[in-house]
Parts: sequence; C-alpha cells; structure tokens
Amino acid sequence: MKHIDFLNPEYYDVNGIHPDAPNKPLLRELFARMNDQNERLWMFFTELAEDPEHKKFGYAEIMHWKARANYHRSQGNARKAARLEKRMALEEAKSADHDEKFMDGYKEFLASEFDLPQS
Repeated sequence: MKHIDFLNPEYYDVNGIHPDAPNKPLLRELFARMNDQNERLWMFFTELAEDPEHKKFGYAEIMHWKARANYHRSQGNARKAARLEKRMALEEAKSADHDEKFMDGYKEFLASEFDLPQS
C-alpha cells in the first residue's frame, strides 16, 4: 500500500494531458482541483509539523468515545476508559439541559411519576 506524504504532495501537470485524451476540459478541471486540495493539505500539515505545541494523536483518539473506551479497556487501561465514560456522560447530561424537547418530556415524567393523587 502506498502511503501519502502530505508534506511532499504529488501535483498534477495540466500540460501533461495527452492530446488524444477524451474530455480534456474535465481533466483540466479535476487536475486543478486536486492541485488546490494538495496545496491546502500541504499548508495544514506544514503548520502542524512546525507548531511546537502540536501533540501527535494515536489510533484511539479518532474513534467514537464509546469505541475508544472499549479499546482502552481491551488494552488493559480500565481507569482511562472509566474516566472517559464519566466525562462524556457529564457532557451529554449538560447538553440535555439545553434540549427543550428533552426537558419538556422530563418535566412531564416527573409530574406523572411523583405527583401523588389528591384524595
């Protein structure tokens, strides 16, 4: 498998399109768009490489938090998984506080479950 080196991107030569190639306008447009994208990626990764505060991230950091917690647990790091689960549960609870539909349902639940009937 060929690895992509974003710090040394491969640019496409628009002038190198064979004269007999079909749909040359489309090829020119695609080559130009790919070159623009390569330039943006090169700038992004160059900034990362030159940033002294940049910290590399590993395989687990790109996973969804539930999958990451399972991964940490499978690697023998249950404490890290528990901290992650606790932090994400807190974030989800805080985001639910601002969800009007959730709060309306919660208030209805509290009213129906805990209000004692008047006798």
